[in-house]
Amino acid sequence: MAIFQKTSEIYADLKQRGLPIQDADISIAATAIIHDFILVSHDSDLSRITGLKLQDWLKNQ
Repeated sequence: MAIFQKTSEIYADLKQRGLPIQDADISIAATAIIHDFILVSHDSDLSRITGLKLQDWLKNQ
């Protein structure tokens, strides 16, 4: 249930800031935040999510 709550919070925050992203990305990010994971992705949209630990292994290649 915590993941659904976090997903809703992220969605509302992004919508309020005018920075919407795909729903699936929001759900993945919420799962990572709730479980205190580092999300490895090259998707720059994810950088809009506050509190997400994000690593891009392709950034400096």
